[in-house]
Amino acid sequence: MKKLILILVVFSTSCSSGIYNQVPPKSYLETETLEVNYQGALVRTLEKKNIKDDTLSFDFTYWGGWKDSKFYSNSDTIFITNNGVEQEFIYWVNEGDTVVLDIYKQFNPGTYDDYYKAGNRGKVNVVIPQVYELANVMVALADSAQPNWVNKDTEYHNRVLEYFTPYKSHPAIKSLNTLLSTGSYLNFRENSAAYEFDGQRIVRSSTYAGFRARDQFKKLMPLIQDFAIASNFLFFYQSEKPFYDKLKSLEHERAQVKEAWNWLQGQFPSRVDSYRIIMSPLAGAFHSIRLFENNGFKENIIFMSAPSLASKDSVSEGITDALTLRRAFTEINHNYVNPISDNFADAINDAMAHVGKWNTKSSYNSPYETFNEYMTWAVFGIYVYDRFGESDYEKVMLQPIDFMENSRGFVKFRAFNEHLLELFQKYDGKKKVPELYPEMLEWVKKENYSS
Repeated sequence: MKKLILILVVFSTSCSSGIYNQVPPKSYLETETLEVNYQGALVRTLEKKNIKDDTLSFDFTYWGGWKDSKFYSNSDTIFITNNGVEQEFIYWVNEGDTVVLDIYKQFNPGTYDDYYKAGNRGKVNVVIPQVYELANVMVALADSAQPNWVNKDTEYHNRVLEYFTPYKSHPAIKSLNTLLSTGSYLNFRENSAAYEFDGQRIVRSSTYAGFRARDQFKKLMPLIQDFAIASNFLFFYQSEKPFYDKLKSLEHERAQVKEAWNWLQGQFPSRVDSYRIIMSPLAGAFHSIRLFENNGFKENIIFMSAPSLASKDSVSEGITDALTLRRAFTEINHNYVNPISDNFADAINDAMAHVGKWNTKSSYNSPYETFNEYMTWAVFGIYVYDRFGESDYEKVMLQPIDFMENSRGFVKFRAFNEHLLELFQKYDGKKKVPELYPEMLEWVKKENYSS
């Protein structure tokens, strides 16, 4: 049967990798209905009668802390714990039929030595890594790539196609087409950033072990290595380096992440030692973030698209800077908002219980997930108001409000955003965002249960 891939993101802490070569442990659950509880905040119900596949894959990706998750029925529970075992299997049995739950956990994604810590503490690094760009080039050549994975509306994309199209029939691209069709795009793209070139050889980074569970980039490594040599990728990368440098400078100039970082740490208790923005001029709208902690060092890692080369002449400098920052801010902000939301998880689940009133799309379909998306984007609104003033705030927020409500299906975002700002103004900024949660949740609950 064809595999059905269900992805759960689970917090984890680093541990020794010496036990990874053990035979994956097996457990059994006999039930018709199986519950999956993730972090105490998300619950999924799986009914055997609706499962047509013989294997379900669950990928548990590291984010920065551990809370046990569990698979359970009325009579039995199996916990997913920080036991150092990378892969486990649960055999879900009902009326003689068995579905294998293939569970993969990511441990120790980053190792920060004293040299790295000294060179990066307090810094915002913007990088376009060589192997990461190689992965994005390959995705751009793949026929199975979805349109929003690749930014095609650039001269750079045209140069990529002109140079690499002769290599489109390479076995690496053929294998990548198959891989992408199984839903492994982010796994392939982001894990590529854990590799680097040593001469012509692609090797594992000395700092990063991976960015998502089940390293699908590693799976294709021999073919990717051959593609890089056959296409002379490093020659192309070097010829484009002035362009990459320009994009990195624009990101620093316009996004001004360091200012946002300082503001967020003034609002929230969380602390971070370094920011790393990993981007590609080919990357589409799929942004994500990680928080790695190792050896007394915390690093916020953001995967996102490159800034636009459009001139700032048509609008005010503040508006352009704010919209450029928005790409990073609404990712960065999860590492500040989510820990506060964890403290209010039960209240959030109650206040936003009718989640369909708040989210009309299929993603982020739990109260906890939906609330955090609302809150991270609304906190961006507060930052814009506080940093750029009311006039620019009104103009800047037109785009995020339209995007959230009409493109993403968060249909009450305008009202949510306005109410959070009203609370911020009510206390003249003297109350920090975490202190606004109780009143914000009271408003959400009233909206949730209104007709």
